[in-house]
Amino acid sequence: MPLSLFYYAKESSFLFCSIPVIPSSTFKEFIPLPRKDNLIIFSNKSPLSSQIVLNMRKSWIEIPENCDFSLDNIPFGVCSFPSCQFRRSGVPLLTPSTPRCCTAIGQYSVDLHLLAEAGLLEELTVPSGNGVITKIYNFHPRIVFSQSSLNDFMACEKSVWVAVRNRLISLFMAGGDDDDDIKPNPSLQNNLPLQSNSMHLLENTLYHLPATIGDYTDFYSSREHATNVGIMFRGKDNALQPNWLHMPIGYHGRSSSVFPSLSTSCSGSVGSGKMSTIRRPCGQLQIDATDPTKGSTYGPCKLMDFELEVAFFVGGPTNHDESTTADNKEPIGKPLTLEKAADRIFGYVLMNDWSARDIQKWEYVPLGPFTAKNFATTISTWVVTSMALDPFRCETSAGKQGTDDLKMKDDAGGKIFGKGDPTPLDYLKDPNYGSYDVNLTVSLQPTNSKKKTKVCQSNLKHMYWSSVQQLVHHSVTGCPMRAGDLLASGTISGKEQHNFGSMLELSWKGSREVILDGAEGSKEVRKFLNDGDAVIMEGWCRKEGIGRVGFGQCSARILPAVPFPYEPEDKIGKVATPTQPTPKFTNFKLYGFWRSSCTWRVRIALAAKGIPHEIIPIDLFSKEQMIDDYTAKNYMQQVPTLEFMDENNTIVRLTQSLAIIEFLDSAFADRGGRMLPLEPIARAKVKEIAEIVNSGIQPLQNLSIIEMLDNMAVPPSNPGEGVGKKFAKEVIEKGLVTLENKVSHLHAADRKAGPFAVGSFGPTIADICLVPQLYNGQRFGIEVERICPTLVEIEKACKNHPWFQAVLPDMQRSTVFKN
Repeated sequence: MPLSLFYYAKESSFLFCSIPVIPSSTFKEFIPLPRKDNLIIFSNKSPLSSQIVLNMRKSWIEIPENCDFSLDNIPFGVCSFPSCQFRRSGVPLLTPSTPRCCTAIGQYSVDLHLLAEAGLLEELTVPSGNGVITKIYNFHPRIVFSQSSLNDFMACEKSVWVAVRNRLISLFMAGGDDDDDIKPNPSLQNNLPLQSNSMHLLENTLYHLPATIGDYTDFYSSREHATNVGIMFRGKDNALQPNWLHMPIGYHGRSSSVFPSLSTSCSGSVGSGKMSTIRRPCGQLQIDATDPTKGSTYGPCKLMDFELEVAFFVGGPTNHDESTTADNKEPIGKPLTLEKAADRIFGYVLMNDWSARDIQKWEYVPLGPFTAKNFATTISTWVVTSMALDPFRCETSAGKQGTDDLKMKDDAGGKIFGKGDPTPLDYLKDPNYGSYDVNLTVSLQPTNSKKKTKVCQSNLKHMYWSSVQQLVHHSVTGCPMRAGDLLASGTISGKEQHNFGSMLELSWKGSREVILDGAEGSKEVRKFLNDGDAVIMEGWCRKEGIGRVGFGQCSARILPAVPFPYEPEDKIGKVATPTQPTPKFTNFKLYGFWRSSCTWRVRIALAAKGIPHEIIPIDLFSKEQMIDDYTAKNYMQQVPTLEFMDENNTIVRLTQSLAIIEFLDSAFADRGGRMLPLEPIARAKVKEIAEIVNSGIQPLQNLSIIEMLDNMAVPPSNPGEGVGKKFAKEVIEKGLVTLENKVSHLHAADRKAGPFAVGSFGPTIADICLVPQLYNGQRFGIEVERICPTLVEIEKACKNHPWFQAVLPDMQRSTVFKN
C-alpha cells in the first residue's frame, strides 16, 4: 500500500538514514511537518489508521544499521585494551591492560572510568514521575567505574543504574535531538582528547567477565524444552514432573567455571581471531545404556552439547532482614516480593551452559547434574540492562499461568474431563507476568569451514517461569541474593524443531541428523558436537522507532579432551604457568648518589620488592647532576631518578623518592612485602612519619641548601664549616626530637607493639625514611642515642632486616659509587 510520509523538512535526509528499514520508494508523497520530534507515517487511505510513531534517538557517533549497540541499548561490561597505545595527553590512571568498567555504542567500547574522571558522570538525576527530577546522592563514579568488575555498580539502587544510563545516552545523543526525559549533553562530543582516549574499537577490545560471580543458579524454565526432554526420557504422558508447573525448578551451578566470550562483540562477526575455547570434559560413562548394574568406565564425553540460555545478574542491596542485625553479626536473608525482585535484576547476558550428556546420564540420579555441567559455561560479556529491554516486553508463549477454575470442559456436553495448568501460589502470582521479545539464534561452524550454519532460531518469550519469578522463588526461604549473583533461564526452546535450543533436541537424542556447511561446499553431519566445532549464539531485539538492542556474541570453540593420566602441558598446546607472572615493568635503572638519603630510600624499596636494577652513579660533589644529559632526565637536577620500561616498551622516568616507593609498592603488590598499609588510619600514620622526614627535615639538609647558605653569609663561610651546616644540624635535631616524641608515645601506649616505627612487625615506608635520616644525624654530629633512643632501637631492628642489610651507604660506596 502506498504511504504518505510526513517529515521535518530540515532533517529529512538524516531521518531516512536513521530509518533504513523503510525504503523511500514505499511513499507516494512527502509532506513536511512543522515539528521535528516525531516521524509519522500514515496510510494513504486514512490518516487515522495504521499510524506508527517513530521517535528514534540519533547519535553523533556512527552506528551501523545492524549493530547491536544502538543508542537505545547502552550495555555495561568490563574491558581492557592491551593492544592500545594510549595517547599520553595526560597520565592514565589505569594502564591499557587493566580491566575497567565500560559501555558500548556503535562500533566502540567506551571507558567509563575516564568519563568519570573527566567529571561527565557527576550530578546525576533521574525522573521520578510527574515531572519531578530526583538527584542521586552517595554515588562515586570515579571509584565505582575504576573497578575491574561491575559488582559495585550492580550493588547500587536501580535509580542509580537509570541515572547513569540516561547520562550516557545524553552524552552520545546528537545535538538538536529532543527527548522528553533526556537532553543532549555535548561534553564528550566537544572533547576530542577525551574521545581519543576513552573510545576504542570493539575489535581492539579484550573482554572480561562483567562481574565477580558469587553464586550461579541454573533454572529449567522453558516449558517447551522441559516437555521435549521429558518425552524423550519418560514418554509423552509423563513429560513434565508433577512439581514443574508449581515452581521454577533450578539447581546450583559452579561460578568458577563461568567464562567470558572473547569474540568481537558485534553482530555478524565470527570470532575475529579472539574465539574463546573450552575443553571437552572427561568423566564417568555408563558402560551399558540399558543396564546400569554393569557400572561405568572413564573417558572423554561423547555426547557434547550446547544449551541456549539467557541469564541475568542480580543487582541492588542484599535482601537482608534488618530486624536480625541486633542479634547477629551478619543479618540473615529476607524473601523478596515480586515488586522488589523486579528492581533487583540489573541486566541480561547470553549463555551457553555446555553439557556432557553421557556423563550427566550416569550421575544425575538422585541429586541432579554435577560434573556434566561444572566444566564450562560461556556468557556474552555485555550486560544488557532491564531498562533497555523494557520496550520489548511481551507475553510468554504460555500467554498466562493457570486458569480460573483449573478445569476444562468439552464443547459438546459440558462435561468436566480434567484440569488446566495450576495457578501459581500467591508469592509467585505476577500481575505483570511476561517476558521479552528477544530473537535468539545458534550457529555451528566446523573447524575447517569459514561458514556458520544456523541450527536454532528461538526467542526469550518461550519461558514459562519469568526472571522475576525465578528470583522470587530463589529467595523464598530467605536466601540472601547478592549483587553479581548469576541466574540462568535453562535451555530456551520453542515448539518447532528449528526452535530447539540444544543438540539433544535437534537430533532428538541422536535419532536425527543435523546438516552443517563444511569446507569447500561440502556438508557435514552432526548429532552432537565434534572437537573443533564453534558454537555461536546471538540475541537481539528490534521494533519500529527503537534502535537494535543486542547482546553481541556468546561463542566458543571446543578443544579435544585430555584424558587421564594427564599429558604434559606442552603436548596439549599450553605453556606451563610460571611460578611468578611476567612483570609489566622491566629494565630498571637507578640514578643516584651513595650518601643521598632519598636514593637510599629507593634502594631499600627495590630490595623490598626483589627488583633487579642497575645503579648509575651521579656524583653530587662533582656536580654531575648539572650535566645536560642528566638534566634531561631530572629537571630538578636532583637524585634519585628511577628509569624503566613499561608494558608498551616506553621509557618511564620517576623522580621524587616517595612517589617512586608508592609506585613500586603498587606495581609489585604481589612481590616482597607491603611498604604502605591498606587500612586508612594505619596508612596515614605511616605517611605522617615519612612526611616529617621528607618535607620537614630532608630538604633543609641538602648539600645545595648548605652551600647556598654558606655563600649568603658575610663573609662567606668555608664549605662544611659555616652557617649552612649549623642550620642543617639544628633542623635535623629538631626533627628527630619531634619523631622521638611521636614514636615513643605510640610505643608506650601499646606494649604489644612491634619493633618498627608505627608499632608494626615489619618495616614500612616510615622506617625507610627514618633510617637514612638517623644516619645523617650522626654524620652531622648529633648525639642520636641521647636525644632519640626509641628511634635508635628501631634503627637496630631495621639493620637486622633483609630489606636494609644489602643497601647500607658504605657498602654502596665501596662497590658501585665512585666517591
